[in-house]
Amino acid sequence: MKDKIIYKSNSFSINLFVFFLGFIFFSLMIVLSYSSLEQHSDTDSKIALYIIDSGFLLFALGSLFYFLKTQVIKITHNDLIVSYQFLPFSRKISLEDIMGFKQIPRPVKYSKGFEKQKTVYTIFETFIILKNGKKIRTYALDDFEFREVRKLVEKIKRKEGNVEVNRLTTGEFVFQNLSMILFLIICLFLIAGLSNALINNS
Repeated sequence: MKDKIIYKSNSFSINLFVFFLGFIFFSLMIVLSYSSLEQHSDTDSKIALYIIDSGFLLFALGSLFYFLKTQVIKITHNDLIVSYQFLPFSRKISLEDIMGFKQIPRPVKYSKGFEKQKTVYTIFETFIILKNGKKIRTYALDDFEFREVRKLVEKIKRKEGNVEVNRLTTGEFVFQNLSMILFLIICLFLIAGLSNALINNS
C-alpha cells in the first residue's frame, strides 16, 4: 500500500512555462529563418543562416531538455520523493536520512543599453542535504514552497500531529510573479506574431 501524499509542490510552475515558450519560440525562429533561404542564393548568406539556425536549434533543444526535466516534490509521512513531471523517473528519500535543506536564489536580470540591470525572475536552486554528506539538487521549489517543505519535514520528524501546509492563493501567486507573468504574456504575443508570419509566407 502506498503512503498517503500529504504535500505536492506546484506542478505548473513559472519555470515550466518559460521552458515551454522558449522551445516554441526558438523552433519558430528556426522555421522562419530556414524558409528565408530561398531568398538568398549566395553561399555566404546561406552559411550565415545555417549558423544562426544552429544557434536557434541549440536553444530549442536546451529549452526542451529543461522542460522535460521539470521536477515535482512529494512528501509522505515517511519519504520525500523527487519525481519528473514528464519522465517516468523518481527518487525516494527517507525523511530520516535528511539532515537539512539549503536554497540559493539565482536572479535572471536584463538591462536596456547602459541602464542598471533589473531582476525579471529568480530561479531557486534547492539542495536536499543528506546525513551521509550527499546533496540532491532540484529546482522544483520556489522560496515560499521551500519554507513550507522545510517546516513540514521538521514537523513530521518531530511526530507532530498537525502537518497542514500553507499554500499561496491565486492572487498571491500572481502578485509574487507579476513581472515574469507580464514577460510571458509579451512572449506569447511575440510567438503569435511569428506564427502569423509563417502562415502568411507559406
